[in-house]
Amino acid sequence: MGMLQQARGGRRRRRSEATIEMTPLIDITFQLLIFFLLTATFQDFSSLDVELAQAKNAEKREQKQSVLVSISEDGRVEIDRVLVDLRELEIRLCKAREEGRVAVNIRADKSSRHESLVGAMDVAKRCGFEALGILHSQN
Repeated sequence: MGMLQQARGGRRRRRSEATIEMTPLIDITFQLLIFFLLTATFQDFSSLDVELAQAKNAEKREQKQSVLVSISEDGRVEIDRVLVDLRELEIRLCKAREEGRVAVNIRADKSSRHESLVGAMDVAKRCGFEALGILHSQN
């Protein structure tokens, strides 16, 4: 049939269909979505002036199975009301964990350095404590 049409001098007509390529549109949409998700999560919190809240009606509860770590303004550390250095803090926390204590409660002065608090939390994690609590002032 093709040879017959060519012999008659006719051309085969092709239908041209209008198509829209969706691939570039989908790519750009995903790139915009990723851009907005990434920029929405990066926020600068360094300009906030944070002061710890004081609870007025909080219940005082003591857990017999928790260890109390206190951090003073100048960075001194106490564990269960005994003044220790960071090395002894690790030894005593690991010993308390072996004795079956399950939680560490950290009470830090609001003027203490952040790295003192993080250091105490790091020591507690190294000793195997999963439950960490930060105590607040109860005036």
